[in-house]
Amino acid sequence: MLNIQTASRLLPILALFSGLVSVFPANPATSQSLPGFTLFSGVDPSNQLSYRLDSGNRNTVDRYRLKIPGSKINRLGAAQLQITYPDYYKGKFDDKAVEVFVGDKSIPVQSVEWNRESQTLQIDLAQRIKTKNDIEVVLSNVQNPDGGGMYYFTCQVKSSSDFPLARYIGTWIVNID
Repeated sequence: MLNIQTASRLLPILALFSGLVSVFPANPATSQSLPGFTLFSGVDPSNQLSYRLDSGNRNTVDRYRLKIPGSKINRLGAAQLQITYPDYYKGKFDDKAVEVFVGDKSIPVQSVEWNRESQTLQIDLAQRIKTKNDIEVVLSNVQNPDGGGMYYFTCQVKSSSDFPLARYIGTWIVNID
């Protein structure tokens, strides 16, 4: 049995230990998972797209994994992906480190053009994708902005050069801590 004197000595140690446990995360690997439930975003929940960031921390080099549901790519398919981001996003993209996947299969990319003035990343595919499987756009070597915040990245798809209109697919609501 503990007496009062022993308990009074252990109490500060217990308080210190519980404080340290709450400071350090249970999982030290930092990565942002898929977005959770978002209230008042202004984006219809059916148009919110999933993503994953390797780090998600401000002012770090990161990898963005942007997912496009196969159900959003209709029978017309996709020959070009356009990703636009807000003008207040001050991150930097590496247009030489962009990959597109359908499942585990890499899709050849013909060209990637990053237009800083119009805040657009345009990805031209070597062949049109017609799939019901999910598409994943992987942006590697992204320099996250200095400031954290919530950034709305939108996705539009062009089916072919013969059909010049891009159709809206959805929005990734990307959070940088």
